[in-house]
Formats: sequence, structure tokens, C-alpha cells
Amino acid sequence: MAGLVAPWTEKVRGTKHRIGYRAVGIKKWIQQGARHSFCSYWLALHKDANKLVLQSGHTDADTMWTRYHAGVTEAEAMKYWAIRPPQAASNVIAMTA
Repeated sequence: MAGLVAPWTEKVRGTKHRIGYRAVGIKKWIQQGARHSFCSYWLALHKDANKLVLQSGHTDADTMWTRYHAGVTEAEAMKYWAIRPPQAASNVIAMTA
């Protein structure tokens, strides 16, 4: 397989993303922000850098610990992981573990 997955150059794609972010009120998008948030809050709650390496795609626990340890408190992590959509939301599909 060759060629672009998306039919735009990286510059055009970046411009489209910025337009979309601004349209919904986001002033600056943090690259990998969701992944970094997951790592920070997960490590604060579970305190297991080795397991987090497997979940996140990073390659070593030392980097994981250096980057994410003490980024947020355990109390902040508990609040983060308690975020849930409203039960009555029509666009939420219930999933079981």
C-alpha cells in the first residue's frame, strides 16, 4: 500500500484541524493530550509504571515514571476516573466489562 491514508498533505490536515478546534472553542490543541492525560491519571491512581508501559505503547518504565510520576495527585486521579456521561444521554452506548 502506498500513498496518503487521508487525502491531504500534513500542512492541509493541520489547517483543517485548527479550523475545527477553533470552531468549538479550543484555542490550542495539545498533541497526544488524551494519551498523556490517561498516563498521568492512571499512574497516579494505580502506581504501576510497568503495567502502564504495556497499556500505553511506551517502551520502558523509567521513561514512564520520569514523565508521569507526581504529575497529578491521587485525589485528582480519582476525580478524573469518576467522570461519566449522563445515564440518559442518547448518544452513549452501554458497554459491559
